[in-house]
Amino acid sequence: MDLEPKFEPQIIAVKHKEKKTILDDPGLIWLFVVILLVLFGLAVSILGDSQKLADNPPIVSEEPTPTETLQPRIYTVSYKSGVFSPTNLRIHAGDTVRFKNQALFSIRIFSDSYLGFDSVGDVPQGSFFSFTFAAKGIFDYYNTNNIEEKGTIIVR
Repeated sequence: MDLEPKFEPQIIAVKHKEKKTILDDPGLIWLFVVILLVLFGLAVSILGDSQKLADNPPIVSEEPTPTETLQPRIYTVSYKSGVFSPTNLRIHAGDTVRFKNQALFSIRIFSDSYLGFDSVGDVPQGSFFSFTFAAKGIFDYYNTNNIEEKGTIIVR
């Protein structure tokens, strides 16, 4: 008889309970964030210095009322069959006039009454010459190829 105890190896599985913390649940984290924001908002509204705001009246700046400013415009004067059309044109300072040559021959536009108002060369058929009027006044112009072909720009 054998008196020695027999030990047989056994596998014992121990189940440990998994510990969950509050931080493992994303819903609780968002609830915590919302509560913090609400508390922060309450603290600002309660502790805010509302008296300072009531003592200072709103600042009203007195800016001058805007005057009607005209945007520069572009006008076209056509030249055809020896005639500028329109012959007389009223514009504002800063406006531009385009002289379009619709004749068969080249023209050169020149003015004795406005320094610099000169096409500085011939304007061929189908082309145009542009000039921006900066000064106010009445300015006569003519075709240097035929001085009888003339017109007037009135700048207000």
